[in-house]
Amino acid sequence: MKNNDEMEFDEIYEERQPKFNESINIAIVGKVSTGKSSLINAILLRDRTNPVAEVGAKSGVTTDIKAFKLDENVLIIDSPGLDDIRKENSKETENFLKNVDLGIMVVSGSADFSQKRNFDDLRKHSNKVLVVLNKVDEWDGLDESALLDVTEQWKSELGVDHVYATCTKGFDPRMKKDAPMDLRGIESLNEDIWGYLQKEGKDLLLARHLGDKRKYAAGIIAGALSAVAVEAFIPGSAVYITATQAVAITSLNYLYTGERLNKSSALTLLPTFAGESLGGSIFLWAKSFLPPTVVVDVAAAGIAMVITFAMLAAVTYILSSGFEIEQKEMLKEKFNEYQKSSAGDFKEKIIKTVKEGGSIKDIIYRFLFV
Repeated sequence: MKNNDEMEFDEIYEERQPKFNESINIAIVGKVSTGKSSLINAILLRDRTNPVAEVGAKSGVTTDIKAFKLDENVLIIDSPGLDDIRKENSKETENFLKNVDLGIMVVSGSADFSQKRNFDDLRKHSNKVLVVLNKVDEWDGLDESALLDVTEQWKSELGVDHVYATCTKGFDPRMKKDAPMDLRGIESLNEDIWGYLQKEGKDLLLARHLGDKRKYAAGIIAGALSAVAVEAFIPGSAVYITATQAVAITSLNYLYTGERLNKSSALTLLPTFAGESLGGSIFLWAKSFLPPTVVVDVAAAGIAMVITFAMLAAVTYILSSGFEIEQKEMLKEKFNEYQKSSAGDFKEKIIKTVKEGGSIKDIIYRFLFV
């Protein structure tokens, strides 16, 4: 029979764990030659060596709808319009149209009122719709006001408040290998895409297919550190901190492997790290039973953050290097390395950033990957 702590842990973990059983349907709609396939690749941080969507060398290569079923949870459809999807008349497209999580309307060139019907149709069937003006490199030789004017025209024609101006040039497989990619406006677009999916609890499902997972991994670690810094002040904090660590490990494992690590497997890894930080772990456990005091709580927050960072950094290293997460000796080794390196200046930077309400994602990214 489970004790109160175990039952509380189960409740917290179940509430926070990724929604692995959910699905994501994304519709990329726009005329032929607006660069929809290139945009898909850019959103997923791919390059021309590992594209999700094939980009043709000839203008207008995508003449029919294309479905990219990335896995059993994620479906992206590239189409001139939802009417084209309806014409497929298949069970899968029928289910797709019943629940489009994210619709992206891709336009290019001067504003075209004929696109209004397709946009309205997309908005009617989608939970969220974003408008992207792609191929903005066409205005490179003109005054900056020219692009601004076109953007305003599209906003007026479609009746929207915002249009993302992007360039996704460079995914054509016939380009020279040393030819530079020209990607612009993707960061702003992605920030809103991932922000929306995160609110829906579905971001991890799509993030699994990112070509570059490093920033997303840094975000998982940053979120966990912010959480444990607050949880250290809660009575019975050890249960909350343990749940946060377990969920983060589960998320990182899915991000890099696509495999769903169950709660028990995640929990069995924690003693691997506890043994390497025995003093800190005992302090956090004992602190859970003490009445709140500012000095002790601040100390606990610092210890919890250092241990959690070293733990998740080690897990990220193992997974991003292609090793199995069960490599406990390697986990111990990397944990000790990160625990030592996160002392002093780095620890102070994290605590200061959290206190000031800023993001620590960039600090973690630079520390781990740059």
